[in-house]
Amino acid sequence: METRRAVIYTRVSRDPHGRGRSVAEQERECRAECQRHGWDVVEVLQDNDRGASRWSRKDRPAYHRLSELLVTGGVGVLVTWEASRAHRDLAAYVQLRDLCAERGVLWSYSGRVYDLARGDDRFSTGLDSLVAEKSAEETRERVLRAVRANVEAGRPHGKVPYGYRREHDPATGESVAQVPDEQTAPVVQEIARRLLAGEALYAVASDLNARGVPAPRGAPAWHPTQVKRLAISPTNAGLRSHLGEITGPAKWPALIGEADHRILVAKLTDPARKSWRDGSVKHLLVGIAECGVCGAPCRRIKNRNTPSYSCGRNFCVVRSQVHLDDFVAQVVVARLSRPDVWELFTGIEDTEAAEAAEQVRILRGRLTAFYDQAAEGKLTPTGLARIEARLLDQIKAAERQARSWDIPTVVTDMAGPDAAMAWEALSTPQRREVVRALLVLRVLRTGKGTRFFDPDRIEIVWR
Repeated sequence: METRRAVIYTRVSRDPHGRGRSVAEQERECRAECQRHGWDVVEVLQDNDRGASRWSRKDRPAYHRLSELLVTGGVGVLVTWEASRAHRDLAAYVQLRDLCAERGVLWSYSGRVYDLARGDDRFSTGLDSLVAEKSAEETRERVLRAVRANVEAGRPHGKVPYGYRREHDPATGESVAQVPDEQTAPVVQEIARRLLAGEALYAVASDLNARGVPAPRGAPAWHPTQVKRLAISPTNAGLRSHLGEITGPAKWPALIGEADHRILVAKLTDPARKSWRDGSVKHLLVGIAECGVCGAPCRRIKNRNTPSYSCGRNFCVVRSQVHLDDFVAQVVVARLSRPDVWELFTGIEDTEAAEAAEQVRILRGRLTAFYDQAAEGKLTPTGLARIEARLLDQIKAAERQARSWDIPTVVTDMAGPDAAMAWEALSTPQRREVVRALLVLRVLRTGKGTRFFDPDRIEIVWR
């Protein structure tokens, strides 16, 4: 056979540690095949830890490079270890076959050389591609069956979550239990405890970084998003989830109580939190007080050198910061000092609260699944828009009900005859948490020429 310029393509689906052992073995055998035929190897391409079926989500940069080489010419033969190294998807095979046939590129694998311009060779490679695709589908079905079995039994599956470690059978090496990790489980519990006490995500993340606590998955530093993810994870509450839905109790111990988990989910998924980063807000009512005219959140300004809260959109209202902060502190302390304060916290039964929080999780899981379908081209943008609008309305209604029972620990700890003393001991983020949990505050317009703070022009709606 005449001398040809050869490109070698190697791939392995699973190599999470990046050792490259399998692709190195493939390359050795492919090089031996090139030497046997007298082909010159011009380039070796490698996709490590990359799947090639239609279900694979990771990109294959080396395969894209291969396509470029075949299109631009100068390659006479493609060498792979077997057909499935190039693809496990029949549609991808057809594209590769046609490209090689048009460019006169041979394909060598499993000790044979195929000319894809010939009918017999197209038939043979097509059969091999069907077998490769069938094998990929069978593998996926086995994985899905294992996942479903683990879901039904409440067993862990997939990566070991932060806060836990796996125990293995010494004889078989199989995972037999998921137990709290002595190093990381206390970190998860600390995060939950501090967030329930009213600390901000940003403050918790900054403190963990300052103390040198290693972040999850080898990340260089803690981020508020990571703190939030751990706080609302059903895994840490001893709950098994699948596709965004809680499927029942898990077989592993909980790091966070289920009741605390529900409070954290309702608190940290509240859309109202997204507009303001409490960890960096230094003033009590920024983003909490609302303009009584246009509904915009209030910001802090200097009004004639006086610190004030103002409508953040149209400057509809302005009020002295000192006077408004003092007024809000007085009404909050008075509310939490009432003898019947605990009756104010029982507006909804625990069972209803749990159902509302569960409904939020279920609906969000469904919405995520529809987003995934749209990304895969299985759902049109119009169809997604209709579904999204309907589900978002349902999620909003369920969140309102869930938030009606969401009472942060910082509020319940403050309630009682010593509420005034407890208020003085709180940080600004904790005070903001109390105010946000208890009331809606609207600043109304005052009459022209008004020079004194008028409490009647402040509207408070208790939650």
